[in-house]
Amino acid sequence: MTDTRRTTTTRRTVLQTAAAACLAPLTFGAHADTYPSRVVTIVVPFGPGNAYDMMARYLADRLRESMGQPFIVEARQGALGGVAASFVARAPADGYTLLFGANSTHAANQHLFKTIPYDPVADFAPVTTLATIPQVLVVPPSLGVNNLKELIALAKSRPGKLNYGSSSATGRIASEALRQMAGIDAVHVPYKTSGQALTDLAVGQLHFLVTDAGLGMAQAQGGRVKVLGVSSAQRVPAIPDIPTIAEAGLPGYEFTAWLAIFAPKRTPADVVNRLADTINGIVRSPGMQESLARMYALPYPGTPESLRELVARDGKRWGELVKAAGIEPE
Repeated sequence: MTDTRRTTTTRRTVLQTAAAACLAPLTFGAHADTYPSRVVTIVVPFGPGNAYDMMARYLADRLRESMGQPFIVEARQGALGGVAASFVARAPADGYTLLFGANSTHAANQHLFKTIPYDPVADFAPVTTLATIPQVLVVPPSLGVNNLKELIALAKSRPGKLNYGSSSATGRIASEALRQMAGIDAVHVPYKTSGQALTDLAVGQLHFLVTDAGLGMAQAQGGRVKVLGVSSAQRVPAIPDIPTIAEAGLPGYEFTAWLAIFAPKRTPADVVNRLADTINGIVRSPGMQESLARMYALPYPGTPESLRELVARDGKRWGELVKAAGIEPE
């Protein structure tokens, strides 16, 4: 090749590279301007009827109003949220499939199972936190106990005869910690959904259960279950007469679940940021705060970075909780 031809070819390559570099930011930046242009699916790891499902549906309705496209909720329960998480982890990174995640999917599951089909850090683009939800300890009225101390006394008088259920990582760990801290011998029964566990508890097939406050209180108001305490460090403002489990007899006991939105890894940053800004506006709105209060939850707005830090921090913390509760990975 002559020097003149080589110089011309080199100049053309440089110009093409420069043009591509100029166009790349414009193409990338166009994501947020056009997103969403079709239906967005929010995948919920838990069955219908609980606080997580209700909150996801409320959020989906508000996102539709704010962003002008349908947001639908799809339940994919199983493996303590792992089925939904692995599904979203494999979804296209375009912002049209989102995970309504929680501390179970992104902090606890990696310690509860020997292997999980997704990486809670590497497989997701964190969007933002949504809310924290305290748990409640409930028993069937037929059990004949009125407080935590009476439950502990009954369990100690009948070692290995009482059973307890769980349908989430939070419920499993919270129940195991309660059992160990109280020094009682009881049998664990796993469930796919909180609704199924509460149904069995109401008729006396289960003897105690730690579940999300919204669902537990709904059953308590109908007289189907009795609430003995809340799992948070402080009493819940919406139910101030119910003591914390710590003050009811187990000092130092505290468990609170959190909820957050995740997208698949490599979802464009401008799409993630637009979602985060829109969702945080919804979380801070009076309507959302009223909705959260009805579920006994508290708003927890954040950022992609704060959620990333939360996942890293709680991944370590929940690993310590699982070990302290004596739970062997399945």
